[in-house]
Amino acid sequence: MATRALQSEELAGSRVFFTQFDRITYSQVAWTSEDVAALKQALERRVKLLLFLKCHIVVPASHLLESELARELFLQCPRLFRAAAVVPALRGDSESARAFLDAKRSAADRNEAAKYESTEAAEVAQLIDGLATTVHWSPGDTSSWFRERLIADLRDGDSLVGLAIRGTGTLVPAKLLEDLAAQSELSRGTVYRLAKATGVRDLWNIISEYADFLYYLGGARAVRSEGVLPQENLMDFSVSDLAGGRTRLSEHDIFVKLLIGIIKAATSMYFPTDFLDAISVNDALDLHSIALQESFIHKYNAIQARIKEGLQIRDPERLVLTLEELADFESELHGELHEAIMAEVPAYRRAKRDVKSLEFLHALASCVIPFYGAVAGSRDLVVSGLRLAGRTSVEEAIARRVRAGLDACDSVLDRRSDDAQPILLGFVQVLRKRYAEIVTE
Repeated sequence: MATRALQSEELAGSRVFFTQFDRITYSQVAWTSEDVAALKQALERRVKLLLFLKCHIVVPASHLLESELARELFLQCPRLFRAAAVVPALRGDSESARAFLDAKRSAADRNEAAKYESTEAAEVAQLIDGLATTVHWSPGDTSSWFRERLIADLRDGDSLVGLAIRGTGTLVPAKLLEDLAAQSELSRGTVYRLAKATGVRDLWNIISEYADFLYYLGGARAVRSEGVLPQENLMDFSVSDLAGGRTRLSEHDIFVKLLIGIIKAATSMYFPTDFLDAISVNDALDLHSIALQESFIHKYNAIQARIKEGLQIRDPERLVLTLEELADFESELHGELHEAIMAEVPAYRRAKRDVKSLEFLHALASCVIPFYGAVAGSRDLVVSGLRLAGRTSVEEAIARRVRAGLDACDSVLDRRSDDAQPILLGFVQVLRKRYAEIVTE
C-alpha cells in the first residue's frame, strides 16, 4: 500500500494538476526518434519548472502507468514520489496502484488493457504503493460537472470557447446543443462525434480541444489541484490557437519573462536561458526542497493568488480566464512582482556584502590562525585564534563584540517582514549558482 493516502482536502500547499503525460496526447502520431527525444525533453522541462514553483505536482495515476515517457522518468527518479513532489491521483474505488493496474489489465476492451501490460507499468505501480503519497478522487465528481460546464460554456457567447468560436465567424448550431443536452452521460468521444457531425471543421476542432481541457479541469477540481491558471497547467490547450494566434500566458512566461526579467533589471543579475536543460531532475528536486524551506514557493504563489482574487472574472467558478482577463492578470502580476522584488533588493544587497565580509575574514584567518579548519564559524574562528595567542582578556572583549554584532544582525533579520526578506531574489540566486556549478563540473 502507498505510504500515505489522502483525501484531496488533506493535501497541504500549492499544487498543480499535470496532464501532459497522458499517452493520448502523443500516441496518435508516428513519432521519429528525434521527435520522441524532443517530446521527452519538453516534458522534463515542464516537470523541473513546476518543481521550483509548486509544493506538489498531482498526476493521474493512469498517466503514470500507461505512458512510456512517464514510466521512464519515474523509474529513473523515484525520489519524486518519496518527497511527495509528485503525488499520484488514484480513483477512490482502487485500494492501491497495483489494484488499479490489475483492473485495467482485466478490462474488456483489449486495446485499453494492452496499454498497461508492460513490466514497467508494474514497476511504477510498485513504486507508487511503496513510496508515494496519493490523493483519491471519485469519477462521479467529474462526469456531471463536465457535461454541465461544456453545455453552459457553448451557450455563452462570451465564454472563452464562445469567443473563440465567434472569432471564426461561425455560431454553435442549436441542433448540436440539443444533442449534447440529450446525453445523460457525456464523454469526450461523444463530444468529438457530435461536433464532427456539424461538418464545420473549425467548430469541430475548437469544441474538441475545449472538451479535452474541461475533461482535465474536472479531474483537477476533483483533487482540488487546478492551480491559479489551470488553462496553462493542464495540457497544451492553446488559448492563442483558439484566438487566432495571440500570445498566451504560461508558467514559463511568468517565471522567466516576468520574475527573472524584473530581477535582471533590478540587480543586473545574469541568468542563463538554458537552465532547465542544464539542471537534471534530481537537481531540480534538490532545489524544490530549498524553494520550500526558504518560502519561495509560498510567496510566489501567494502573489499570484492575491492578484487573481482582485480581478473581475466573468467565470463564476473563477477557473477559466478570457484573453482580456489573462492580459489584466499579466499586467497586475508584473506590477506586484516588481514591487515585491524591489522591496527585497536592500536586504539582498546587504546579504551579499555580509558574505563578502565573511569570505575576507576566513581568507585572512586561514593565513594567521593555526588549526583554522577545526573552527565552525567567524566568531569561533576569531576567538580560537586569540586563545592560541594566549591573549585571554582581548579574546573575551572581542568575543563580546563579535557576539553582539551577530546578535544585532539576527535581530535585523527577525524584524524584516516577509515582503522585505530576499525570498524571491534568494532562490533565483541559488538556482543560478547551481547552474554555474553544473556547467563547470
